[in-house]
Amino acid sequence: LDECQCDTDDEVIYCHNGRRTTLELPDIRLRGFIVIGLTNNAIEKLPDEKSILELFPDLMNEFKAIDVEGNAQFDCESLKAYKKIKVNYSKSLFQRAFILAQHYSRHSDCKGTELMITRDQRLLDIENSTDMLKMKYDDIDKEKIIKDVKDFFVNIAKKIEELHTK
Repeated sequence: LDECQCDTDDEVIYCHNGRRTTLELPDIRLRGFIVIGLTNNAIEKLPDEKSILELFPDLMNEFKAIDVEGNAQFDCESLKAYKKIKVNYSKSLFQRAFILAQHYSRHSDCKGTELMITRDQRLLDIENSTDMLKMKYDDIDKEKIIKDVKDFFVNIAKKIEELHTK
């Protein structure tokens, strides 16, 4: 890819040159890349999903994505046609932190605040996350947690008292 860095260890293609207006597709299929980073450019729209998948087939697996954060003029409406590729889109570092904090809800209002996925994936992820949280809650030993927290604060109080007596 033109002026991009292909990291074969992390399986990521970095195209963060700031001048890019489009994702130029290669002439040959490139396997093994799970993320294409196009952050902080001037991209308005990506090529169609079918063309991208023909040349980057590994992008449609779980937790693989194209990152178009920081492309202020990006047309997020164009992502409605994407059914297999996840596209991460936000405009600022603050919004990126929000995405990381909300990673497991993976919902998009197409205003650049969260991760873009299909509706079916969103519902399945919410259901799976809820089930997992219920299992974790049922599995925890609540009495032990209360005892551990109490012991933690007792130990802190003892250490503070020791410092005052020295």
